[in-house]
Amino acid sequence: MTVTLISCTTEDSETEITTNESTSGSTAATVNLTVINSSSATQSGYIVMMFNREVKENQPLPEILFQKTSNSDGKVSFDLEDYIAKNGNGPYYFEAFLQTSNGFSLESITHPTFLVTSGQIRTTSIIVK
Repeated sequence: MTVTLISCTTEDSETEITTNESTSGSTAATVNLTVINSSSATQSGYIVMMFNREVKENQPLPEILFQKTSNSDGKVSFDLEDYIAKNGNGPYYFEAFLQTSNGFSLESITHPTFLVTSGQIRTTSIIVK
């Protein structure tokens, strides 16, 4: 059984797709993100981090739970099945950064936040400066 929900927000031109899948007993809790600029061009080399607290500009970063670098198609994927089984469904916050000589520069214009449950695949974009 596959259920797909699509929601759009006009404030930040963000589309989110949620899919619940169950095939032969296997489950996956996955967050798929595509890093794009305001012209919708995919962006590679951005470091996408996952947090359990909101990131605030000019404040120290919360604990980084996971981080991945966007590939040549601007994509990152987080397999969270084991993590949520031990740590709960969130909410989890995702932000895009660039590495600088002083650490990281927050580049996200949109700030995806998800509750993630077993068997659920969340897909959206992070728009960067």
